[in-house]
Amino acid sequence: MEAKCDVQSDSDGEEYLSGEYTGFRQFVDYGNKPLYPGRTTHTRMTVILKLYNIKTKHNMSESAYSNVLAAFAEFLPTGNSIPDTLSEANKVLTALGMDYTKIDACPNDCILYRKDYEEETKCPRCTKSRWKLDNNDKYREGVPAKTLWYFPIIPRFKRMFQSPETSKSLTWHATTRKKDGFLRHPADSTSWKFVDEKWPAFGDEPRNLRLALSSDGFNPHSVQSNSYSCWPVILVTYNLPPWLVMKRKHMMLSLLISGPKQLENDIDVYLEPLIDDLKLLWAEVSGVYDAVKNEIFTLRAVLFWTINDFHKAKKW
Repeated sequence: MEAKCDVQSDSDGEEYLSGEYTGFRQFVDYGNKPLYPGRTTHTRMTVILKLYNIKTKHNMSESAYSNVLAAFAEFLPTGNSIPDTLSEANKVLTALGMDYTKIDACPNDCILYRKDYEEETKCPRCTKSRWKLDNNDKYREGVPAKTLWYFPIIPRFKRMFQSPETSKSLTWHATTRKKDGFLRHPADSTSWKFVDEKWPAFGDEPRNLRLALSSDGFNPHSVQSNSYSCWPVILVTYNLPPWLVMKRKHMMLSLLISGPKQLENDIDVYLEPLIDDLKLLWAEVSGVYDAVKNEIFTLRAVLFWTINDFHKAKKW
């Protein structure tokens, strides 16, 4: 897979940014609009995100959320920029690029229903049905028994370089890091240096990403007696300086694996779509815009480390 380059040149050699980057900049400008004329401490985007978090936390219906938006707007001065329906708010949030793919999974964690298994209705390994049983023990065709949410990582890595501030931070390890022989950053580690020596073409480009993968199960319900286990898979970008690398905004959710049971060592099945994208990133993704250098470059990434909890993996 090769990403399309977004730079076009006219006869005078002047470069115009189009497509992906232009759309993102328009979104940023639109989202940074003041909540209402004269209000500089809150923007349209911060308020929409705050209200949307409340909707999600309290499981509000779409109609209830639309009513809240409309009521909230009534108390703001004329000319406010709050959308008055959920659909209008979603148009703003969709531009963030947080798309996701829902992939049906075998309830026994044997396979994902993708690629060769996409049209199957029962697991070819354990013969378990793909569909969920209702209260009458009948299969509800079209309703999966288990689902994986995958949040594509490549568009989000490209977005990181479209932000001048973040793009600059991603090369901090090469431009600003103190190099005095002490272990202050992963770039000082033997693992980092090993990659530089084994794949010099990769190491020569400071924008190439060094990633860590981390996952652990948790109970999303407040009832402690409930044994339901949900598994997020997080990517961490070690190019960033130490004071940013573990900030929540830079911890990238890539997979969300639904329960109800512990995965143990079956997690490898669910990592398939993520691994596919990591392979693409290792090969190279072209057409990535660097907002600091105002240029298009080819991005690569390597999975550097994994952070795991093995104490319940009884099968290992």
